Amino acid sequence: MIYIIPTDTCFGIACKFSDKKNYHKIYKIKKRDTKKPLAILVQDIKWLEDNTELTPNQIQYLKKYERPFTVLTQCPHIQVYLGFEDEEGMYENNEIYKQIGFRVAHNDIQDDLVRSNGPLWLTSANLSGKPELYNNDHIQEQFQYYIDNNIIEVLWHEELDSDIQPSDVFGFEWETTKQIFVRQN
Repeated sequence: MIYIIPTDTCFGIACKFSDKKNYHKIYKIKKRDTKKPLAILVQDIKWLEDNTELTPNQIQYLKKYERPFTVLTQCPHIQVYLGFEDEEGMYENNEIYKQIGFRVAHNDIQDDLVRSNGPLWLTSANLSGKPELYNNDHIQEQFQYYIDNNIIEVLWHEELDSDIQPSDVFGFEWETTKQIFVRQN
């Protein structure tokens, strides 16, 4: 299943990390360039601490970061998994994940979904190159076919605050807390 969920900025579109079929559908539904990676939504900062190459100082920095963020780092076991082929095939664009963008669950819907499914692929719920979506009417307009055909399930039906800036996207310089921004708001 593909889900539309509220993020800390706009509506997002997500699927279970191990669901290669729906991972590829997200690209098709959004008309997204396969050279643009998706982020991975994880349960909490502790997950990042236990599973990525972030240092203790970088983890502490993220705990205090005041804005929505996507942190770019390496995660060896996810990067290995992306290269494996199974009965669903493989991630055809796995070579784009030299670093992985991680988001941390911050609301009950995200938390429940990650707890029941594990990490999720996540990106904004809009057609590529089009504005982000903040209300259910726009979600219905853009994704009605997929919702009607039980390909997408909308898990939130209230309007989001459209004044919130997109998340900051950054990695760190080596083992320091100096940020290298891909996007800063």
